[in-house]
Amino acid sequence: MFIKPKREKPKTKHSKQNMTKPHPEYPEYVRTKQMAQSGLDQLSRDYVIEHKKLEFLSWKYVTEHGKEFGYELWWDPCDGWFIYDNEEDVNYTGLMYELYKDCSLMYYAYIQDGLEEGVEVDFYPSGELKSYSIYHKRKNIEIYYGWYENGMIKCYNNGKQLIRFDEEGYMYRKAERK
Repeated sequence: MFIKPKREKPKTKHSKQNMTKPHPEYPEYVRTKQMAQSGLDQLSRDYVIEHKKLEFLSWKYVTEHGKEFGYELWWDPCDGWFIYDNEEDVNYTGLMYELYKDCSLMYYAYIQDGLEEGVEVDFYPSGELKSYSIYHKRKNIEIYYGWYENGMIKCYNNGKQLIRFDEEGYMYRKAERK
């Protein structure tokens, strides 16, 4: 009778790519692994806009049809983070926006009964798209994309999981406390 000798399992090789290390700017976070370039490309701003068919409102439309936060709208401190219409004395429903000092668009969002409902779009002062998200009653995020100003993905949430990236394409997460 032949007895097959036991083979030892090969030791796993630890590559630099998969070792956790502190994030250079945020010590409370650790880098986990670097995403493949093809994955990063598919989450880039230009790719997402083109392939997910994201649509945006113009500055003119937003300023003509919306109300500006901080002037016409405010949040009600007694009621939590509900957006409040100063003129009509009610929780706001409609398009809300905010401008930078140079009057370029900072963001716009749809509000229903004082809570974000639908699309929110944020911009950098340069006018580049900063983030695109879809909310349901401000609590449930259906989708969220956030980008660095150069167009590389910063964070992504598909409604189930938030994934953060640094500018080199490494995913990172909150460090576990010891």
